[in-house]
Amino acid sequence: MIKTFIPIPTVTIKKLAFLLICLFQLTSTAWAQAFVVQRIEIQGLQRASAQTVESYLPIKRGQTLQPSQTGEILAALYKTGFFEHITLSRENNTLIIRVVERPTIGQLKISGNSAIPTDKLTAVMTSLDIAEGRIYNPAMLEKIKQGLLNQYYHLGRYNAHVDVSTIPMSRNRIAVQINISEGLTAKIQRISILGNHAFDEDTLVKQLDISTSGLFTFITQADHYSEEKLEASLDKLRHFYFDRGYIRFQVKSAQAQVTPDRKSIYVNFVVDEGKPYTVKAIELAGPMVVPREELQKQIHIKPGDVFSRAKIIEAEKNITKYLGNKGYVFAHITLQPRINDAAHTVVIVLDIQPGKRAYVRHVTFSENNHTNDIVLRREIEQMESAPASAQKMETSKNRLSLLPYIREVNMSLQPVSGTEDQVDVNYKIKEDSAAQASVKLGYTQLYHLTFGAGLNHKNFLGTGNTLGLNFTRSRYEQLYSVDYTNPYYTPEGISRTFNFSVMRVDPGAAANVSSGYTINEYNLGVMYGIPINQQTSWFNTTVFSRFFVGATYQDTLVNLDRANRANVSNQVNNFINDHGRHFQEIDLRVGYSRDSRDKAIFPTRGAFQTFFADGYVPVTKNSLTYYLLNYQGKLYQPLVGPFILVTKADFGYGNGLHGIGDFPFFKNYFAGGFDSVRGYQGFTLGPRDSKDNAFGGNMLADASIGVIFPNYISENLRTTLFVDAGNVYLGLDNRKFGGYSTNAGPIRYSVGIQADVLTPFGPIQVSLAQPMNRRSGDKSEVFQFSLGASL
Repeated sequence: MIKTFIPIPTVTIKKLAFLLICLFQLTSTAWAQAFVVQRIEIQGLQRASAQTVESYLPIKRGQTLQPSQTGEILAALYKTGFFEHITLSRENNTLIIRVVERPTIGQLKISGNSAIPTDKLTAVMTSLDIAEGRIYNPAMLEKIKQGLLNQYYHLGRYNAHVDVSTIPMSRNRIAVQINISEGLTAKIQRISILGNHAFDEDTLVKQLDISTSGLFTFITQADHYSEEKLEASLDKLRHFYFDRGYIRFQVKSAQAQVTPDRKSIYVNFVVDEGKPYTVKAIELAGPMVVPREELQKQIHIKPGDVFSRAKIIEAEKNITKYLGNKGYVFAHITLQPRINDAAHTVVIVLDIQPGKRAYVRHVTFSENNHTNDIVLRREIEQMESAPASAQKMETSKNRLSLLPYIREVNMSLQPVSGTEDQVDVNYKIKEDSAAQASVKLGYTQLYHLTFGAGLNHKNFLGTGNTLGLNFTRSRYEQLYSVDYTNPYYTPEGISRTFNFSVMRVDPGAAANVSSGYTINEYNLGVMYGIPINQQTSWFNTTVFSRFFVGATYQDTLVNLDRANRANVSNQVNNFINDHGRHFQEIDLRVGYSRDSRDKAIFPTRGAFQTFFADGYVPVTKNSLTYYLLNYQGKLYQPLVGPFILVTKADFGYGNGLHGIGDFPFFKNYFAGGFDSVRGYQGFTLGPRDSKDNAFGGNMLADASIGVIFPNYISENLRTTLFVDAGNVYLGLDNRKFGGYSTNAGPIRYSVGIQADVLTPFGPIQVSLAQPMNRRSGDKSEVFQFSLGASL
């Protein structure tokens, strides 16, 4: 394989060699006769010691120095790199060596770089022996330029320039200033593939990591050339052919030619496809520690199929995983194909060396600075002293990743020294911020200024329990709440949550909804979560399912605005006249959750779904009897490369046990805004009351589909392109109340982009969305955001 790039000039040393030869000749005439060296005197030293210099000399005290040896002395001393100038002289039997030391680098500054971090450039300089405190050699100037330019050429920045300047400093030191102009990355103008016959050029180019400029290359940057991308593209091309039977496929050459202006690249491949091969037979070799039939079930390529490297790798992984689940965690599989080039067939031989069955000695955790060991250990399914199981280890990793205070988990397996059948398992934990005592200040367009204080910790005192003591106040609501969850109330993993809250809501203050009243509500409840089963999803992640059951006492008081009774809508007045203002019920709640995400924070695959049914039973004769059914689901599906498809759906339905007239208006669903149909003002979609305010409805349906795309900025930032759809509907006959809108109208749609940012002060959400079918009376809001801060 041949790569053609811009040639880099080399440093010539002819002049330096010529000067040294002349210097040797001149110095050799310093004395004409040999003499015995009784004493060696070295003059001009500042940093190096005389003993160090003498150790490099080819002549020692007491030895006879011949005139012809002066060249040897100079060569040895110049070779050290310590000296700028050296002269030799004789005084009686004393050899006098006068030196001028080279300066040291007192300061090294790099400026103008952004594509390559300074620490990486500094590492390159250190590898060239250029760093603060090191001896400075002027001949290294060109070497500095070349070393740094190589780094930029490697990234495809062929217009990069490096200027090196020096400034004298005190005490024989100099400051080295490196100014870099990085230039732009060369873009790929054309990709050509020669020698292909089985597949057309367009098909092959689509397999590569590089491409010419297109609609989305400003995001993917696939049109930006770099050597890594070229190498990755070559691998992709090989895999494409190997997966289609072309075992003898070769890339004869890969040339990247730079245009004279150094702004564009032409990439040319020359390939030799060969012929496709089919599988003649599949053989398993090595000791069979499990039934051969079980291993054959892990192989999904059969005799007569076209050879596929991907299917062979899949078979190796499946067999390794199967053996790992049986305790053979160090199984090694080698592919030993027997290829018949005449018949274009191949016999696949998998040599399986299972090794000894391993047992787990210790399960340990590292870098968990805030979480107690026992909290992590209770999520581990792989027991100590038990046979090692790859599946149980991976499931344990998945369980740890789903903890709300864990950002990332890495698992490593280490054989125990001195044994052949024991391993230690370590889980390296990267914890997420779990705020404790805090003062909260935020702003949303729905609730306006929000502030509060409290203690909210997802990992209270490192126990894994969740404690929340919170006070929040905005124009819309005042909320005081206490929550405490023990995820392991029983050793079997049954969780228990206590909650108590006091809330006052003024809907008309900031939420664009039916006004003229306020609500005071008190809640006291308990909820149990019972693990049901655990399985593997089609995402190859572990699925955790839970059943929930609980009860909450609820006391609600509706206060009408007596001073401004005209602000109260006909719908609210009618409900109060029929049912009163004070309601006490017991909310009997059952639910189900299913979680197959790979992690809780910024998941990349899997789904999270919940379904809850709430039945409100009476406590007094004035109590209401009604029910609520709610479903929420969110799915993450990897697409091509780093792109992820995300879909979301919310459905809700409520009704009175004796008809829609018993369903309280203050339990209505609303749509619009964040977590609904973005681009429309929060809570503004759906039917409107007699005062032309959003009234909500007893039925909710909204959904969203989006693509999470790479941002190349920060791992704490997630950006999503989305399409939203949704609305709320009212089963109540709104016309008899003089409602401005008797029905919700069609489903509303919007399209936009959202950014989610994780900060130490809490999440920040920003969205830009455009309504697609706005109707008369709808209130749009293109820019929406929600932010918070801990002070």
